[in-house]
Amino acid sequence: MSDDLTTLAGVESRLRQLVTDLTLAQQALAKTRDDEVRAKHVYEASRRAALLSEDCPKVARGMVTTADRDAWVDEQVKRECWLYELAEVKREAAQDHLRVLRDQAMIVMSLGKSVQAAFQMSGAA
Repeated sequence: MSDDLTTLAGVESRLRQLVTDLTLAQQALAKTRDDEVRAKHVYEASRRAALLSEDCPKVARGMVTTADRDAWVDEQVKRECWLYELAEVKREAAQDHLRVLRDQAMIVMSLGKSVQAAFQMSGAA
């Protein structure tokens, strides 16, 4: 079948492909959400472990500030933080992809209605 969107068969063919693409995009989004949650848990656990570490600077008046301690902790968990941020970006990209496919499906459905109306007016349908 052709994907000629000026025919009803082409519109139906494209819609079937979009349904498949939407299903795959939804599955990909679910996976990236799971990956993001895992990355968040790893990051938060690493942050807690760093805060409770014996090596963590202890805040004391006139000595180590909370900003110093937090900077030290951030340095200890920078890889986990980066992986979490990367997982967020991947999830956002998967959401964007799903939205684009959904928009394409709406456009093709609209075209289908126009093509159907044109065929009915010409008496071909």
